[in-house]
This record gives sequence, structure tokens and C-alpha cells, in this order.
Amino acid sequence: MRANLRGPARQRPVLPAAVRRHETGGRRDQFGRFTVGVNESHKHHMVTGIGDRHRFVGQPEAPDLWADSGVRCRRDEIDRLLGDLDFPALYRGYTWNDDTWEKEFPGIYRLEQEMISASRGCTLGPAHVQKIARRDSVPDHNAANCTGRLSILLYIDNMPAYWLRHKPESSVRIIEDQIPGLGPACTSRILRFAVPVVFGAIDTDLVRVFGHGDPGAQRYHLVDLAASPSGTHWTIPAGQAIWPEEYGVWVETLQAIARRLNREEVCCPHPEPFLCSGLRDECIWAAADVEMALASYASVALRKMRAPQGVVHK
Repeated sequence: MRANLRGPARQRPVLPAAVRRHETGGRRDQFGRFTVGVNESHKHHMVTGIGDRHRFVGQPEAPDLWADSGVRCRRDEIDRLLGDLDFPALYRGYTWNDDTWEKEFPGIYRLEQEMISASRGCTLGPAHVQKIARRDSVPDHNAANCTGRLSILLYIDNMPAYWLRHKPESSVRIIEDQIPGLGPACTSRILRFAVPVVFGAIDTDLVRVFGHGDPGAQRYHLVDLAASPSGTHWTIPAGQAIWPEEYGVWVETLQAIARRLNREEVCCPHPEPFLCSGLRDECIWAAADVEMALASYASVALRKMRAPQGVVHK
């Protein structure tokens, strides 16, 4: 049976046409990097994305900001997925340890606030990396060290830089260069909490259900990444030739789904603290919200697959 896709009705936000220029200091030696202590001025354009706070700095206004820009997305699979799944219900069903929608996702809220603030101030460092590693239950989180703060430019004038949306895999490469051995899941989660409007995480459950490596678990083909069993756990081998390019495909897919949900006026039921603090716009889906909904679906799909015959999960 086709699930009810539509959430509470909302009024579509009006996309402002005005574009204003911003100045920023700090030289980018490479795409997305910055060098501390260099004060060269660069002019940038600011454009507005889906929600009032979801803006990107550094490029002229696009002709149609509602259009899907990710050419690498599998649109047929996205259409099938959107027709099958109730995204607001899946978002409300997301859990991580004690983090639940009923409790207003307190852990996610605190970590987003801290990571976004550090990213805007270009102060992401070892303490933030270790918090993500502990959240991901990395066995020896102290091994997930970087020597100092990360040299990566994610925000300009407190707004996400435009290249994050168009080249999401570039940011993964920059982080991996500075924290070798961290692993795809943990690396992607740094970006997810630093810029949730743009990025979502990728983990083994998501790859098993939406990628390759576990034929019994695959439900929709969204990415070509593969997961493989390692002892009692599953891993995403970083040595895959398509990593991190396929992470870019994953992020573009999350963004495309978010645009569709927003365009079709399917409301994301954000907890109140996210709205009051400005982390989210009312009803508007961000990439990280879509990832949470898909992670909720993947968790249920894998749990049903593991259940003995005759056991029904409600």
C-alpha cells in the first residue's frame, strides 16, 4: 500500500530575488581550504536556498533554485522511494541511544550547535572529532586525533559556502587528508553536524539498504558504495575506488529528496528547540533531516530481516 507522504500543510517560502555582496578575509589556497593569518579580501555573492536561513555564499543566483541540480542522482529510485515512504513519520521514528523525537533530539541539538559554531569560527579541532568518534562508538576514540584545528572552510559570513553543495566529496577529501584512518562513516558525520543543511552522514546500515554488499538488505539503489562484514560488525571500506565520489552522490541525493519534499509541501516536524535556535526553518527539510528519515527506515528494514520467521515488528 502506498504510504501517505504528505505531512501538515505549510506555506511555501518566497525566494527573494535580491542579491547582496559580502566581503570575507582568509585566503583559500585550495578548494575549500583556508590559511590562517592571511587577510586578503574577496567578494562573494549570497543566494538564498529553500529556507530563509538556508543560504549559500560565493556564486551568483541560480535561474531556478527549486530545480534538482544533482545530475548523479538516480531519479527513478528517488521517485519510487518518495512514493513508498512516509518521511515525516520516519523522521519522528529516528532514534540514537536516548535521542528521540519525543525528547526533542537533545544530543543532536547540542552537537549541531557546537559543531556549527566551531565551523563558523574555523575552530573545528580534536575535541570535536573525538566527540563524533565517541558518538559512533569508535573503539579507541583517542586514535581519531588531528594535530590541531582542521583547515577547512565551510562557512562564509555564517552562511554555508556554495561549493559544499556542488562538490560535497571535496570536503571529505580535505578532512581525510588531516585525519587519516578516521573512516568514511565518522568523517561524513563530522560534515553532517558541521553543516546539516548541506550534508548527511553515511553509515553501514544506510549502505546495506541503499547501496551494495548485503543483497538480502538492499531496498533501493541510491549509491554504489558497498559495505562488508568485519567480524560481528559491518564496515564501509575506505579503499573503494568510488570513495569519496559516491559520498558526493549520496549528499546530492539527500539534497534532491529534500527539495522534492519542500516543493511538494511535505512538512518536516522539527522539534521546537531547532526552530527557536535557528538551526532549522519551520517545516523545511535539510539534507541531515532526510538522512535521519532514511536511517530510521534502514534500521527497521534490517531489524525485520534479522527477525525469526513468524515474528512481526510493530
